[in-house]
Amino acid sequence: MKISITAFSLSLLIMLSGCAANEAANSHAGNGNNTTPVTDNSDASFIKKLAKLNSKNPVTDAQSSIARGEKYFLCNIGRSRTVPGLDETTYQQASQNCETRCLDGVTDAVIGNHHLRYLQAATTYSASWNKVMINVCQ
Repeated sequence: MKISITAFSLSLLIMLSGCAANEAANSHAGNGNNTTPVTDNSDASFIKKLAKLNSKNPVTDAQSSIARGEKYFLCNIGRSRTVPGLDETTYQQASQNCETRCLDGVTDAVIGNHHLRYLQAATTYSASWNKVMINVCQ
């Protein structure tokens, strides 16, 4: 049994190391994809996150961020070479000037129905944010 657990642990470590290496290789120098881990993935948490996100205005939020000197794109769901609201070529060129971050709870896996609704709203919010941000990142 110890051999199986050790082999499993080693396989998991190799897999995670590979993911980290792949993540580092795909990020631009000084321009990595900053993600915030999901700390609470309960239905109640995503209901609350969705309500908060729906109360925000992505255009004014992006403009306020720019005024503070904070320029960054909001990520797409999952691993992608694009962000919502921008085509791949535009994003690839502009990502040299602005990093990419993810909203809390945006992951590459759907945890449940409330999380799915939150992800859909986050994609819409991010697309509007990114369309404002592109103006200062090109």
